[in-house]
Amino acid sequence: MRTQRYLQVYREAIAISILVGLAIVGGTSWWTWHQTKPISTKSIPTVIASEQGDKFNPKPTSQVTHLEPHTYWLRVDNGQIHLTPQPVAIKEGVTSEIALREALNNLLTEPKTSELSTTIPPGTKLLSLRVTKAGIYIDLSREFSQGGGTTSMSYRVAQVIYTATSIDPTAKVFLSIAGEPVDIDHPLGGEGLILRQPITRREFVEDFSIF
Repeated sequence: MRTQRYLQVYREAIAISILVGLAIVGGTSWWTWHQTKPISTKSIPTVIASEQGDKFNPKPTSQVTHLEPHTYWLRVDNGQIHLTPQPVAIKEGVTSEIALREALNNLLTEPKTSELSTTIPPGTKLLSLRVTKAGIYIDLSREFSQGGGTTSMSYRVAQVIYTATSIDPTAKVFLSIAGEPVDIDHPLGGEGLILRQPITRREFVEDFSIF
């Protein structure tokens, strides 16, 4: 009986030892697994400021406006006088004021071909030209008002008005001679040509039947 009791105690001791060993091994494995398990982190996108800025706020592109003014000369065709435009070469990127000044100075010279003519007296000079929101202000020297009758005066004024409005055909023109506006108080030449101030192409055609 005593022997059987010792065997039972011995078996229980062995079983307890095995359970303790398994518990130790299991705990060690659990701790090791948790220590080596990778930690999941959310991916944070990298934003490059310069690229995002260029995408949503593109740099403005510079646009150079090319202006092409024209001078208006006179040409006789089948006994009738016509205003004939000729392009004026100017530099890229210049303002309309500079472009029109070039065109008017060109108009105050001799025409380039024998087919074209002008009624603007030699020696006429462009004293000033200003382009504003109200219109185009042109001041010519006194030579412009010398010589010729009403028809000649009308055509020379037409040459100036059409040349000045070659970039914007609807623009208004204020024409003066030596600082005096061509109006009822200061008529042009001995014939007393009077202009509206300001005047447009359409108004000139309405007031003068030369075309």
